[in-house]
Amino acid sequence: MLRNFINSILKNSGYKLEKIRVKKTNAEGYPEYLEEAAALELDVNEYLDNNKGWIKPLPVLEEVFFPFIKNFNSPVIMELGPGTGRWSRHIAEFAKKINCSEYCLVDHSPWFVNFLSDYFRENVLIKVKQNDGISLPFEKGSFDVIFSQGVLPELKPPVIYLYAKEFSRVLKSGGVCVFDYFTYDSPEGWDYFIKESEKGNLFYTYYTDELIDKIFFQEGFELIQRFTYSKSKFPVYRKI
Repeated sequence: MLRNFINSILKNSGYKLEKIRVKKTNAEGYPEYLEEAAALELDVNEYLDNNKGWIKPLPVLEEVFFPFIKNFNSPVIMELGPGTGRWSRHIAEFAKKINCSEYCLVDHSPWFVNFLSDYFRENVLIKVKQNDGISLPFEKGSFDVIFSQGVLPELKPPVIYLYAKEFSRVLKSGGVCVFDYFTYDSPEGWDYFIKESEKGNLFYTYYTDELIDKIFFQEGFELIQRFTYSKSKFPVYRKI
């Protein structure tokens, strides 16, 4: 091996070539955001809300999510890709009001799973699970409600299709799912598409309403309503 050969040369000098293992967190920039928030003595989600210019979760949830789940009787809720729980903390408060029986947070990143388990450690409703990034570790018909924000914009169509199949599998009949995706059919969406592409942020995917509908209709959903927030669309689907 090349490393052994180099080490044989370096042996007399007292040096040794070692392989450095970089721990992969699959947590994007969130470990850095956590450090930045700590330096300012802020909760990380307050920091993201107020210092990064990101969309405020609560007004969106009050329009696109809460009205469609308020009449469920003791629902079981799942959120896919909660990050540091920026949206989850508001959903958790509303979940208490509707007598939610369980609220499950699911992410493929061990870093997020560990963070969320600690962040919500005192909330008895919340359970945190890790998945594999394409499927959900639950039995058929486990949930009444599914929510996801910020996940689908980074997924390619085949993965969205696989998640649509999984949403259909784990939702009960009459269950609701709400999520977001990026589109460029609005001026804000087109502007974001151009600017992010020019900056080299090539990991986002932009979809038409027709494609998202086709995928979810295929898996037994009907569209209840669709909302537009700048570059994002939030459809509300019900499992037939």
